[in-house]
Amino acid sequence: MGHLKTLIGATVLAASLGLASAAAAAPDLAAMSAGERIAFTKAMPKGGELHNHISGAVFPETLLAWAAEDGRCVDVPKLALAPPPCDRPGLRPAAEAIVDGELYSDLLNSFSTRQPGFLGRSGHDQFFGVFDRIGGLGPGRGGDMLAVVMDDLAHQNTFYLEAMITPQGGPAAALGLKVGLKDDLAQMKAEIDAAGLPDLVRAAIAGTDAMEARARQVLACGKPAARPGCQVTIRYLVQTIRVLPPEATFAQLQLGVALVQADKRWVGLQMVAPEDHPTALANYGLHMQMVGFLTGRGQLAPVALHAGELTFDYAPPEHLRDHIAQAVRVAGARRIGHGVDLPHEIGAEALVAEMARDGILVEVNLTSNSVILELGPEEHPYGWLRDRGVPVSLSTDDAGLLRIDLSHEYERAHAYGATYEDLKRSARNALAFSFLVGEGLWADPGRYRQPVRACRGQIGASAPRAACAALVASSDKAREQWRHEALLAAFEAAAAPARRR
Repeated sequence: MGHLKTLIGATVLAASLGLASAAAAAPDLAAMSAGERIAFTKAMPKGGELHNHISGAVFPETLLAWAAEDGRCVDVPKLALAPPPCDRPGLRPAAEAIVDGELYSDLLNSFSTRQPGFLGRSGHDQFFGVFDRIGGLGPGRGGDMLAVVMDDLAHQNTFYLEAMITPQGGPAAALGLKVGLKDDLAQMKAEIDAAGLPDLVRAAIAGTDAMEARARQVLACGKPAARPGCQVTIRYLVQTIRVLPPEATFAQLQLGVALVQADKRWVGLQMVAPEDHPTALANYGLHMQMVGFLTGRGQLAPVALHAGELTFDYAPPEHLRDHIAQAVRVAGARRIGHGVDLPHEIGAEALVAEMARDGILVEVNLTSNSVILELGPEEHPYGWLRDRGVPVSLSTDDAGLLRIDLSHEYERAHAYGATYEDLKRSARNALAFSFLVGEGLWADPGRYRQPVRACRGQIGASAPRAACAALVASSDKAREQWRHEALLAAFEAAAAPARRR
């Protein structure tokens, strides 16, 4: 907590000097050099990250080091990890492979998108193929991955994460396949429950306990040498896989809803895997119906969906016409991941007006959209969404695979027309539109001009008072927002003298 106390202490000092508000002299990103912007966005409190796949968040150098420690193998022809024994044809021990300079470099390329056109693959194919190539690491490093991501965020002055993970994904899919696809979704749900879904919920909770215990161990939480990552608040989104047979996807979704209702650490549902995959395209409408049915259109479990991660290079026009509309209007999604095909949707202006009115946030992944879909600043709808009042928040998608961090995305947003006020709003949006429970600090989330009555005149103070203190104590969302506002005030106070030099 020392890092946080220091920043909050700076906030108190700044307030006493009359520096806590930077509104009169907002930082000008355009006037900064690239190096200055990088340092600035690295230090800036970014609220949190809402779109982070833990399996793709760790850099390949770390994955290979773990593979060597765990006695895993490298499949040399495939440039992939594999389970032992390593004396089979084409395999080498990972510990041996990583000291072979040429092979090590090829493995880093195979496990990331750092080398455009590696082995003749497009960015899209390289990106989505990585997960199979690193799957040989095995399931035992989930807690280590979580610790890496937590510590990385803390070093970027960011302390909230909604991590996407697939708990008990294989067993849940097996239940769905056993029951089979039914026209009557209620009947299918009942049969999957009877086939053993409650046991998988208990197993998922136990797995979460073990993963978090390992992360705390790695970070030395509760000890004098505790690392900054211990300060990060974690919540989880249940990843479900859209390229499986639909009955298997249904069972994963059903498990997700049950898990959200049973364990407050799990706060919502997601659907992942390539949206342009033939199975995903063929079943998209059915998937939206399934999500809407199982979640009561978001009433039983909050919904955030990958939707509209498409261009004409990867899908014909008919699939760019209504994916986001279905996610919002049929499935009840409160957040959309990527959403880059939104301008192509039928009635696009009406849809964005609806999203702005209802506070449906778009999770914006600039580097991911550039690498996978080749969308640069001129083609990306980020500026259009922002100008139409749709809440947006910057995120990484798969930071390790893309070789970026969250600060990189904040710096990159300058090329897409973002101002400092846009970045500050993105950071606040990451908490206001999170799936944390409880009332927030703001009466106007997305605008941030009007705190709730209990906290008026107190935002950015060192400690809440009276009714505001009661709100912060009782609400997970208000507590995280209060911490962020204190960090933001300290950051702006510290940045002001540097801008005057």
